[in-house]
Amino acid sequence: MSALLKNEVNLYIGLDLSTQALKLTVINDNCRVIFEESVHFDNEFGDKYGYTFLIKNGVITNENVVTCPTMLWVESIDLLLEKLQSQEFPFFKVKVISGAGQQHGSVYWSTTSQSTLNSLNSSYSLATQLKSNKVFTITNSPTWQDSSTSLQCKNLEKLIGGPDVLALISGSKGFERFTGNQISKICLQSPSQYLQTFRISLVSSFLASIFLGDFAPIDIADGSGMNLLDINTKNWDDRLLDICGKYSTNTCENDVKFGEELKAKLGYPESDGLKVLGNISDYFVKSYGFSSDCKIIPFTGDNPATLLSLQLSPGDVVISLGTSDTVLFYTKKPRPSLESHTLCHPINKDLYISMLCYKNGSLTREYVRDFYYNNCKRDNENDSNSAKWKWFNEILAASSPDPKKYGYYFVHQEIIPFAKGIYRFFKKNIVEDFKDMPESNIRTVVESQFMSMKLRVDQLLTDDKNVDKEFGLIKKVLVVGGASKNNEILQVLADVFGVQVWRFNATNSASLGAAIKARLAYSKFVNNNRLDININEMLEDGNELVAQPRQENTAIYKSMMKDYLELEQIVIGLQKIS
Repeated sequence: MSALLKNEVNLYIGLDLSTQALKLTVINDNCRVIFEESVHFDNEFGDKYGYTFLIKNGVITNENVVTCPTMLWVESIDLLLEKLQSQEFPFFKVKVISGAGQQHGSVYWSTTSQSTLNSLNSSYSLATQLKSNKVFTITNSPTWQDSSTSLQCKNLEKLIGGPDVLALISGSKGFERFTGNQISKICLQSPSQYLQTFRISLVSSFLASIFLGDFAPIDIADGSGMNLLDINTKNWDDRLLDICGKYSTNTCENDVKFGEELKAKLGYPESDGLKVLGNISDYFVKSYGFSSDCKIIPFTGDNPATLLSLQLSPGDVVISLGTSDTVLFYTKKPRPSLESHTLCHPINKDLYISMLCYKNGSLTREYVRDFYYNNCKRDNENDSNSAKWKWFNEILAASSPDPKKYGYYFVHQEIIPFAKGIYRFFKKNIVEDFKDMPESNIRTVVESQFMSMKLRVDQLLTDDKNVDKEFGLIKKVLVVGGASKNNEILQVLADVFGVQVWRFNATNSASLGAAIKARLAYSKFVNNNRLDININEMLEDGNELVAQPRQENTAIYKSMMKDYLELEQIVIGLQKIS
């Protein structure tokens, strides 16, 4: 046992069941990270469980169907706790466990599952007992990367009155990865398995159910990514349940109440993210030495949990620069649109989360970098990744915004806007390429991505100015993800947004956010439902100021926004022609 763990009185666990790993973060009363551990699926299950030929990056991919064996997630819990036990982790000090899960993924429990969870035997592993009792009706869980439900999305939008109506109710138009559409597909393609399903969990509530030893509810933040929850009432929408829960086109609809059956399988959505659901299952008390008083609270999605770890204030915008780019920020009122997602906040009933997802992130920036590097480099030049970025950054730093040049780089099918291809404009005329090819493309690929984000965030925040001035303005940007280490790219981001850019340096932000949620829940529990702590004051300042806006560049970008939108409409129009 480490000295840090030995000296602490109370500990709080945050878990994150992500796409590729199960991660654990432990904090103390002062929200300091004391201990971390993880189980990486590809590395640790290949030889032991024989999944090597199936599992890559944590999933099984069969064209547009992307799943993960549910038992792999169970086995990862066993292995994680065994790792902790071998390190003499003081389980008895843990007061509350919370968690996060990859959003949209789902788990399908059989009629034997609840009794199995209620009566787990400490003489056997979780995997042994859950497998022998056949607790899952669908053995491979759909994950967020699945895109096989286009027909279900179109059907849902049509029957509810259009994508805009669906977005107003559920916070998003129909998306293939959203759980309601996955359930609809199972209903129609595997009705017998659906009918044998007693309970449906999200990945987060599945993980909570294991530790609770009973079914844990879906929390409203994670539930907002299902196309089933009304984000305004924070309850299931009966019309959406009726559409997604229909499992037979031959059955007389008057005889079967599809929506009510689905509602029973989902259970109630939990709006209190700090509510104590109960004590930890006796299985973990006997197997590992947890205190029987250790509390379990609702687990949430990985995106909402990440925001909890970032110490956000009104006007803060989080941008994750990764394979895809994601923008997240708080609003006072729901702001659904056809381009964005609106989620309920995991613990604050008066806030919502707006989210923008771009498919063309780091991979597209790297595509432009590599294309022009390979065309410009000499034979004896270094081909390493670091050399390429050095070349890219030197050109980016030496260039300036040019209001005559605009570029739209959609190497992959983009969502915002719905377009594909590379389009360049000079003086508003489409051109095959710029004359100064490397320089202009390197700048425009970066600035065009950030201009799109700025325009959308401003649009979504406009109405909030009338509700609360604190929420109507962008005050600073916090960046996470792989490309957040590139200061030249972040300088362009600061110039486009016209605010300071800060880098969040902590790792495992989703499990950290879950652990912070556990600490908050404990404070509320011991103080008769009153929160007597300010987490933001307690958290270590893990943010680093990395870029200040250059006002002359910000003024140029502001003048370019109108033309950017006009030219984007031309690009969208070209999709219909092609």
